[in-house]
Amino acid sequence: MKIAILLLLFSISSITYGQKIDTLTFYSKAFQEERTVYLHKPEFYKYKSDSVKLPVIYLLDGQHEWFVNPILSDIKYLQYTHEIPNAIVAVVPHKNRNKECGIVDLKSELPLDAFITNELDKELLKKYNPSDIKVIIGHSFSASFSLYSYYNHPDYYTSVIANTPLDELELLVSSFQGNNKIEKSKISISIGGISGNKDYYHRKKYNELKEKHPDFFNSINIFEADYSAHNAVPIVSTSTLLTRVFQNFRDRYTHIAKVNEEYKLISVPETPENEVEKVISASKIGASFYPPELAEINGIASRYWNSDYNDITTEIYKLGIRYYPNYFEFYLSLYELTRDKDKEESREYLEKAESLLNRIESDWEGKKAIIEEIKAEKIKNGW
Repeated sequence: MKIAILLLLFSISSITYGQKIDTLTFYSKAFQEERTVYLHKPEFYKYKSDSVKLPVIYLLDGQHEWFVNPILSDIKYLQYTHEIPNAIVAVVPHKNRNKECGIVDLKSELPLDAFITNELDKELLKKYNPSDIKVIIGHSFSASFSLYSYYNHPDYYTSVIANTPLDELELLVSSFQGNNKIEKSKISISIGGISGNKDYYHRKKYNELKEKHPDFFNSINIFEADYSAHNAVPIVSTSTLLTRVFQNFRDRYTHIAKVNEEYKLISVPETPENEVEKVISASKIGASFYPPELAEINGIASRYWNSDYNDITTEIYKLGIRYYPNYFEFYLSLYELTRDKDKEESREYLEKAESLLNRIESDWEGKKAIIEEIKAEKIKNGW
């Protein structure tokens, strides 16, 4: 059957690299005006059920393309290499960066803080069904703001990445060190080189505080970009710090269906029900439930399928359509798995895949070839 080959040629690049950007504009009481946020969603967003709740990454300084574009590229590549989960990336532009991010003290609420943790959060809950995994990333002024926001909402954020902060850094560091209720391991700080043409003033203050408050700096994640200038720091540091935030993500299913160098299972699996339960039990990021992504479903299923455990493979793909009911490829795989066992069931899977291709994949270039192959399969089976 040619369908599997066609999927290999077309669907991988389409699903991995495709990104959808929503423009979210609403009235902000905090700013007393309309504000706009740009939401970058993974391609598979259109396939998922409500049970798939995506993490949110708040990316500040959205008005600076030189900052945002490289960070977005880092995020996409880390997702492609499966170092971090797919997420909704909320790019937040500022109209007056220094004023919006400038810290007066840690008790005074800044409008930007209320905008993100209250107003934008409500808009995301209303329209995008996000998970409770939240990461905020800032640079320089917005890095200090990110630390300030985490200080005031330590239970809201999963992690904060502050690239080369300076504004009120001593206040922030001493306040964090004096507050034993805030989890310091959620904090990541990067800094540039000490040379005059690198990140001198920020690094000088950082070095002073690191010597003055060693307990704090030993309790957080740091990235010292000794050869990088101030504006280059977030570009070289964010990929490492984000990978550290999600360091256990890549390995969450490695204990399931282990294979040898010939891609064969090294031990006899349990019942299909038990194997599926193993997948569900491992579907977490920290304490939060996060179901397997498309590539993870395909990867787990392929290990069973390559060792001829077709009943388990079938149940893994059925789990896949529970989470991604609009993803045609899972139905095509189920068609292949059931066509010699149950003609009616396999026909339902094939026709469902055809329907989804026509309805969901309206502008995908690989659709036509697969639909033609589906039609050939229907003719061959007398359907």
